[in-house]
Amino acid sequence: MEKGIALARHFAVLRDFRVEGRCLHSLSDILVLVLCGVIADCDDFAQIVDYGTDNEHFLRQELGLNLSNGIPSEDTLWRVMRRLKPEALQECLQACYLDMGISLAGKHLCIDGKELRGTVPSGKKHALVQLVSVWVAAEGLSFGQLAVGAKSNEITAIPALLELVDCPGATITIDAIGCQKTIAQKIVDQQADYIIGLKQNQGELYEQVSQWLTKQKPALPCYREWDKDHGRGERRSVYVCQDLALLEATQQWAGLQSVVMVETTRWVKESEQTSTRFYISSLGGKEPEVYAGFIRGHWGIENKLHWHLDVSFGEDASQLRKDNGPQNMSAIRKLALFIIGKDNSKMSIKRKRKKAARNNHFMLSLFKNP
Repeated sequence: MEKGIALARHFAVLRDFRVEGRCLHSLSDILVLVLCGVIADCDDFAQIVDYGTDNEHFLRQELGLNLSNGIPSEDTLWRVMRRLKPEALQECLQACYLDMGISLAGKHLCIDGKELRGTVPSGKKHALVQLVSVWVAAEGLSFGQLAVGAKSNEITAIPALLELVDCPGATITIDAIGCQKTIAQKIVDQQADYIIGLKQNQGELYEQVSQWLTKQKPALPCYREWDKDHGRGERRSVYVCQDLALLEATQQWAGLQSVVMVETTRWVKESEQTSTRFYISSLGGKEPEVYAGFIRGHWGIENKLHWHLDVSFGEDASQLRKDNGPQNMSAIRKLALFIIGKDNSKMSIKRKRKKAARNNHFMLSLFKNP
């Protein structure tokens, strides 16, 4: 099924919040136009209008936009993206992904938060908008996102985000901020497994796990992997213990079946650095290599999602700060990244965006990729 057709169909059934009979442009046309503009290297709504004006025939004939009143104005795009409910847009996009045959069952799901630095008020340290996302590693897809409340944090946002995903048999990885009993219980309730980072703020649990793994290390099964590149070397040793009988603190955590220690040694020229990290997991009966794959794969949400949003799409430089605009545009950028990422051309994301801006055949091929 072509993504362009699927997107247009799902956008068309998205409930329009505007006053009926007083709108010159359909909501579906606006969203597809904004998506195409983001794919085509546009950084703001003015550039998206320019793209639409230059490619109106292509948008009508090849992508099926109606555009009965021409290309929407910059102000129209701005108002729509500010007022559109993020929950409605996300529900629409998830329905589209499922229509494409994408399932979360049995997949590796990474959960992490990101501040939109463009929304940091003058003189403040933290952004007004922080989003927690679910990254489907195998698909290169951000399946869902949720804004962290103004007086809250990721700890409360993660359980709410998990409500939005149906993921039986999945393995969910979260860094140490998600090391909460309520989150572990929520994942188990979702019939999924977890690997969650463990830090000292967990008190007795951290103390018992760290001391036990350090003491038992010589007798534990271990998997090692090496990386060597440009005068640098790294060795990761992953130790797993599934006998938790003497670790009383682990009994308070839903589904907890194993604890993990990762020792990382880095060599840069003549310098050597060693760090140790600990994890708790509901996985059982698995070899250390399996844990190593999930733990290393978790950083895909940083390297393949957050990095591209900032570097390839300039998300942190966006001046859209008000209402639902930042959250909605982040969802569109993530969709654009997914569509571009399905193209197998040996070009960077930036090059693909620029090519899509000047080559309609390439733009059309992006929407036709399986």
